[in-house]
Amino acid sequence: MLRIFRHGCASSSASMDSTGSSAQKLLQVAGAWLGGCALAAFAVRSVNDPLWADELLTTHLLQADSLPRLWRGIARGIDGNPPLYLTGAWLLTRLLPSAVPVVAALKLLNIALVGLGLVALWRLARRALSAVSCTAGALILVTLNDNLLYAAFELRTYATYFATAAVAALCQQRLIERGRPADLMLSALSFVGLAFAHTFGIAYVGCIALAGCLSRPRDGALLRRALLATGPAVLLLLAWTPVLREQLQVASPYGWMTEPGWSELAETLFSSQWLLAISVVALLGLGNAGMAWLKRTPRRLEEMVASDQGQPARYLGLLAAGFTAFALAGWMVSRAAVPIFVPRFFTPQIVVSYLLLTAFAQWLLVAAPRALALPAALLIGGLMLRNVVDHAATPFHGDPVCADANGGYFESPHVGGDLPVIADSPHVFLPRAAYAAHAAAYRFPLDWDVVMTYPTRSPGNAVDYHILQALQGWLPMPQIVSTADVVRDGAQFLVIETPGRAWFDHLRATHKVQAEALAHSVGRAGVVCTLWKVTAVDAPR
Repeated sequence: MLRIFRHGCASSSASMDSTGSSAQKLLQVAGAWLGGCALAAFAVRSVNDPLWADELLTTHLLQADSLPRLWRGIARGIDGNPPLYLTGAWLLTRLLPSAVPVVAALKLLNIALVGLGLVALWRLARRALSAVSCTAGALILVTLNDNLLYAAFELRTYATYFATAAVAALCQQRLIERGRPADLMLSALSFVGLAFAHTFGIAYVGCIALAGCLSRPRDGALLRRALLATGPAVLLLLAWTPVLREQLQVASPYGWMTEPGWSELAETLFSSQWLLAISVVALLGLGNAGMAWLKRTPRRLEEMVASDQGQPARYLGLLAAGFTAFALAGWMVSRAAVPIFVPRFFTPQIVVSYLLLTAFAQWLLVAAPRALALPAALLIGGLMLRNVVDHAATPFHGDPVCADANGGYFESPHVGGDLPVIADSPHVFLPRAAYAAHAAAYRFPLDWDVVMTYPTRSPGNAVDYHILQALQGWLPMPQIVSTADVVRDGAQFLVIETPGRAWFDHLRATHKVQAEALAHSVGRAGVVCTLWKVTAVDAPR
């Protein structure tokens, strides 16, 4: 693979990378235009998609009337990350004219942040690869990497997380190349942004700084500059640590994350089966080309490892290795000890995917047999087109939880607003409390006994309890009530029972309940939801 990176520079005077070539410029413009069209299609889809539970927590927090109040909500665990994204989003909402829809503006901001990250990656990879290859890699990434689309669609911190990681990687390379005070300041600011975009961001700060230093291991001045650049991020994060401890209290007495499997690891590293297959072919092709190059010019390996000319390629390789090693370490720790692995927590792994796809594009254009290059390009093009059409036509998160055959709320025909509707899952409650025809009728029941009695029924019971309890007091949100409030005075009510949730089972175990089933919904993966009408609840047994 080092040969491919290096060869991208060496061939800049050849036909592959002639910057004056009109054909090359045309390909770059076409690739950028197609990528922009894909992002525009995704933006239209994103703006029209309803929000899901975690995104609605974002919009609730943005209702804060001041920044200190916003930060208090974050500290209480309503959001579990450092405050960069929410602070920026809150400031933006205060600058918007009243006629501009806040959610649409924030979703477009996410698309813009993803675009910023792609530009930063293009400029970074351009130091070692041809412009056409960098553009092709970005186009493949935009259209095929579902993790990137998740960051773009999701009204949370992940677009910021990706963008700050990409910008920080570029700023580190600029610091290596020029070492000016302005570059040091930009690198430090980008590291602070990355550290405060996500709880795991500081680990990627370390990966980027270490990759930069190892790419020029005998440069003492670079080591000093790297330490100065990372210092503010480390110090500010240490100051944030007491708040982080408070945020983590939502995961007591047990957390919501479970032991990850191989599928979660594959999703993190490759995002989809098609990208997994493409990545395997890319690694095989690049490895074969690298071996052939070494056989022809064995002495150039030492030159490349030590020379200034090979530094960008070394940096990119070390960056990819560091990011991947961190993801693998998180997965192994989660398997062996404490579950901390969720694919979106490792969003900067998208950077590695981009570098691999760009190197693959360079190989296809320069070194691959023509009998392979053309079919591969046609296959990838077809997959890109299909993925864009699919995501532009369907909601990214799919149908709501407990939906009917038409994608609506299955209980709607039975909800008239006269009876409260109990939904003990935030993924059911929060969207309905925002979008349902009788939104005010929905209730979320807080019951600590359920948390303690059913720790294995749903690992999210404790976290949901703490977050909704915090939201109840911070917002406030009167639709979040206690079980005692629900059953007081023998009131009648409806219950949406979902698998894995135990509130209604616990109510029937502790009270004499008279209820009849009114409707059922069978969703994806055979998940069955049931609507009950409770007509009487006697005193606790």
